[in-house]
Formats: sequence, structure tokens, C-alpha cells
Amino acid sequence: MKYVPFYITLFIFSIIGVLAAIAAVFPQDGLTIGQATLRYPTLTQMFEQDTTLKESPLSPEELLAQRATQMRIQEEQEFLDFFRSNEARIQFPLKDGAIDYTYLDSFYYALNHADSNAVRVVHYGDSQIEEDRISVVLRRNLQQKFGGMGIGIVPLYQTVQSITEGIKTSQEPKRYMVFGSKSMRREGSKRYGPMGQTAVIDTTISITFQPRSKQTGVYSAHYFNQATLLTGGGNINIQWKGQKGTVRNDGSAMQITNLIVPDSTTNLTITLSGHGDIYGISLSGETGVNVDNIPMRGCSGTIFSGIDSKQLSTYFSATNTRLIIMQFGGNSMPYIKTQAQADKYIGTLLTQVKYMQRQAPQAQILFIGPSDMTTRLQGKMQTYPILPYFDEALSTALTEQAGVAYWSLFEAMGGVGAMSTWVRSGYAASDYIHFTRKGAYQVGEILCDALLTGYNYYTWREKDKQPIEYLNPDSTNMLQEK
Repeated sequence: MKYVPFYITLFIFSIIGVLAAIAAVFPQDGLTIGQATLRYPTLTQMFEQDTTLKESPLSPEELLAQRATQMRIQEEQEFLDFFRSNEARIQFPLKDGAIDYTYLDSFYYALNHADSNAVRVVHYGDSQIEEDRISVVLRRNLQQKFGGMGIGIVPLYQTVQSITEGIKTSQEPKRYMVFGSKSMRREGSKRYGPMGQTAVIDTTISITFQPRSKQTGVYSAHYFNQATLLTGGGNINIQWKGQKGTVRNDGSAMQITNLIVPDSTTNLTITLSGHGDIYGISLSGETGVNVDNIPMRGCSGTIFSGIDSKQLSTYFSATNTRLIIMQFGGNSMPYIKTQAQADKYIGTLLTQVKYMQRQAPQAQILFIGPSDMTTRLQGKMQTYPILPYFDEALSTALTEQAGVAYWSLFEAMGGVGAMSTWVRSGYAASDYIHFTRKGAYQVGEILCDALLTGYNYYTWREKDKQPIEYLNPDSTNMLQEK
């Protein structure tokens, strides 16, 4: 066995010798056999060294830069894949014929500066958002991420209690409402305030706020350090926490008065007397994010132009409202049978959205369409036949004609037939229309994830000042704005 290395070496040199011998006698022009020519390298070619210059490897810095570029491309592709095709995505408006992913940037910018200037989100909707449902998830998540406290604006008299804040009013005042029964309308006046409802003070009324945490758990909305009254039409005396004051009518469309309250309080009683209108009371923080929940039971979303424009613009401006969510459509669905009827209703909604745009030019608008809704057809629970068309047509109209964002709740929950699945899972009620609280929480989480995905894309672009990307809606080609 000790001779094995010797024999291996001898074998290798023998093979080399044989190959060299073949090279020595093999014709330099090759050997032709039939139509084929066999060639064999010469001895010089076999033993000469490869003197060709090889490409120099990248430096460590260049390799890191190359890898960083690849990572940015991959990260952006993940964002754009979500915006293009995910059922839960926010559908952005068009800008110069391409999807404008920057539409919510001003809102996201405000969120990043909420620690010095409070930001407000106003969530209007029908009975799907009653009890603070859906809004509660947005508020909790946004306040956790960007700071803030309080439940936002509430009416003087609450007919359906919130799951977040308990409101007890000593007596029911006379009220006017721009939505609901026509008997509640205010003759000859649009003074309904930003909540679309007014309580009239003509005697002494007390209102007490106290947290309700059984359903939501204790979180930032149960605390507040600022109480704000929205009043008008008369002089109103106020008592709270051992303090007194009077708001004297100055003739403006709506007056906004801040009350000094103990820092981070959870309970408050306010006593009002005199004569005038109360358009709402806001419990909030001086910084961070405030989220208003403004449900309008039975409303189709066509009433906003019936609210005094100065009252709306005053509120949106004073509270730094940067996002207005309008969630409507479900109440009209059972009565829409044809595409022509759907188109007419969509036209009315466009008018309302544009009206709100004029009152809050600093805010972005996100419209949420109806959820899947089912009715009995041919003995089976089925999606309303017009609903898929309505959802798509509404999205197109809002993003292309009104220039606002749209979120398809219909698609986010699963599309055609989804409501039956949600009912079986306990996420929706047996009326196959409304969500249960568990289902409403789920909707809130999906919506919040979509909003924060947009926020993450914004911060990703801001981090390295990435160029803004647009996607041509008619192709998959990227159009890059340099």
C-alpha cells in the first residue's frame, strides 16, 4: 500500500504522455472523415497559459450597493403587488392617467407630525359603524402608533350607546337631524353641525362621560385632557369640574370652546343652561390622533350638502382634519334594481363627495362602499344581483371623476357570497346585512392594515427619497416620475 502514491503519479504522467504523443502526430489541419473534420490541440496550445485578462471582482462597497438596490426593487415590488391585486387594497385615484399612490401622503405626513400638531380622522357612516364599531379599531391602532387620546366628537344626547364611552344625559333635549325621519329636519336652516344633528338648549341639562371598557378593554380613548364644545345660536352657560363660564353668541356659524380639564381624566360632567345649539362635544388630546365616529342610521350618504358649509369647514379646519372616511351604500342596495338606477345614485354620491372636498381642502377622502349583502332568491341566500356592478362602478367614478380613494368592503370580505360565510362564522348578524361586533372588529383590522400598508410605502419612499412610482391602469408597465 505504501507504493500507491507512486503508481498514481506514474499513471497521471503516462496519460499526459499519451495525449502529448497524439498531439505530436495529429495533423495540424485536422483529420477529415467523410463530411466531418476532427481537430486536436497542438502541444503549444496544450501547455500555453491562459493570458486573457479576467474581469476584476466588485469591491465590498459595490457589492453592498448592488445588494441594497436589489432589496429596494424587491421591497417596492411587494408594495405594488399589494396595491395592484390584493382584495383588501385601497384603490387610489388617477393622476395624469396613472394610479396616484401618493394620494394619502399628506395624511401620512401629518401622522408623522402628530406629536406636535393633533390630527383628526372623521369617520362618517350608516348603522354599520354604530356603537363606535370599526372606528374603534382605527382609533386604537392609530393612537397606539402615533399617540393621542379621547373618543373624539359625540352628540349631547346619544340614542345608541358607544362601546367605548358611556354618555348619560339628564334629559332628552329637542333635536334636529339632517338624516333619518323627515320630521327631525330643521325648517329653513342647515345648522346641523359636523355630526349632522343639533341639540337645542332651553333649560338646564347635564351630561356625564365615563369609560366603558368591557367590550374594548382599557385603551387611550378612555382618557382625555381636552373637552371642546361646538355651539351656536345663543348664549350658553357652562359648569364643569368646579369651574364656570359662558359662551356668548358672536354671530358666527359655529363657535368652538375648549374647557380646561384635569390632565388624563376619564370622567367628566358638564352642566349647560341658557339658550342655543349644541352641535357636539369632543373629548380628545392636545396632540396625537383623534378619530371621530359619526354614525347616521338609515342614511344613504346623500345628505352632506344639507349641512351648513361654514360649520363643516370651521370644524375641519380647527381640528386639523386630514382624513374623512365616508362609508355608505348599504341602505340603498335593496332598492336598486337596474344599472341605470345604480348610476343615478352614484352620481348623487359624487356630488356629496365633491361638496365635502370643498369644505376640507386640506383633507383626503376615503370612501368605503357597501359590504356584501344577501337576499333570498330562488329559495337561496344570494348576493344582491346589482351589488358587484355597483361596487365596481362606484369605485371607478370616485377614483376617476372625484379623485378620491376607494376601499371595496365588498371585495375585502370576500366578494360574492361572502356574507353567508361571515354569518356562519359569527362575524355577521342573521339579517345578512350588519356585522356583529366581532365582525366589525375584523373589518376595522383589515381597513387599518390597508391604510398602514400605504403608510409603510410612504415612509419607505421618504427614507431614501425614492422616486414616485405610478402604474398605468391599462398595462403592467411602470411609469416612473424622475
